[in-house]
Amino acid sequence: MKKLIVFILITGVVLASTLPLSQEKSELLKLERQKIQQDINRGEKSWISPLSLSASLSKSQDATETQSEMKSAGLGWNQDIFRSGGIYYTIDQAKALGQVNLLGVDINEALYLKQAYTLKAQIERDRLLYKQNELTLKNSNINLFITTAKYKAGNSDITDLNNATISRDTARTNLISTKNTLSNEIYGLKQLVGNKKIDTIILPNIPLISQSKYLQRNLELLQYKAKDKNNDASWKITRASYLPKLTLNGSVGYSNYQGNIMGYSGNSYSYGVTLSMLLDINSKATVESARLQYLQTRTAEINRKQELEQQYKMIVETIANYKEKIGVAQEMTSMYNDLYSFTDAQVKAGSKSTYDLESLGNSLKIQKLEKKIQVYNIIIEKISLYFDTKQ
Repeated sequence: MKKLIVFILITGVVLASTLPLSQEKSELLKLERQKIQQDINRGEKSWISPLSLSASLSKSQDATETQSEMKSAGLGWNQDIFRSGGIYYTIDQAKALGQVNLLGVDINEALYLKQAYTLKAQIERDRLLYKQNELTLKNSNINLFITTAKYKAGNSDITDLNNATISRDTARTNLISTKNTLSNEIYGLKQLVGNKKIDTIILPNIPLISQSKYLQRNLELLQYKAKDKNNDASWKITRASYLPKLTLNGSVGYSNYQGNIMGYSGNSYSYGVTLSMLLDINSKATVESARLQYLQTRTAEINRKQELEQQYKMIVETIANYKEKIGVAQEMTSMYNDLYSFTDAQVKAGSKSTYDLESLGNSLKIQKLEKKIQVYNIIIEKISLYFDTKQ
């Protein structure tokens, strides 16, 4: 069994440098990350107020035909230099929010990769299943042929014939269903990989990660932690907005005035410091609401972690069941090997028909395929765990 698993997995490597996603999907993910990075840079500097540059020109004439012209230019700045910690929390929030969004892109990419590799594994598995169903149909045809002959000879009743007919029809239906499933899986994979040929996609050699690593690296939980930091900074910003803040303001300008009676020109400037504080009857409720949002996210994180622990255990148990099926298939393979050798000798001696030998040969192939099918089922479960984590 171990040799079989190694044989199938040896063709892949963990996340080869060439991902199976289409060029368009890869480009979209790249652009999303670039945009988020720019948003982070902007958010970290959002507390810095812009300079206000102004210039004006005006002309006027009153009822006495007195004319005047005014030219002016100025530069102003109004900057908070202290917000009771609010400036630091603004920077922290920008970083945390950026991390939340970047992890969101990671989750989307991981979902695409999980879907692509799962579909690839399902296609390889169901191709084997299709061959298995073809062999089952061959055996059903042999059984129906023999049962029909016995019925005509009076050695079998109508119930046996009906059962053999139903078994043959079920095998035909299963073959058609498997063919349809394969077609849907291939179309689904093509939607993800674009123009890439699906047969060139190599399944990665994915290990079964431990529960501790699964929970430590889980993308959902990492995003929750980033949300915790974001909400923590958010409620502290809200709290700081109702505490004292110190603002520095200043301006510099130039004015030129010309009139019929008088004129002047020159520089002007001003500067000052303002200490202010909001007094709002709803301040306590607003701050508390922001704090409760932070606590809500923390509680949701704990709840999700508990759900993921159970999900991990369920998948590990499912993998164990698939391994048991491989063991059963191995036992059946040994049994059919013995029966095939015995029947082959009987056919050569003339006491058994070639139909018996052909049926046993098909059953032997079915069990060998069954082992490979269960290996792919194990790979699919490992893919589910692996791409839920940050690599």
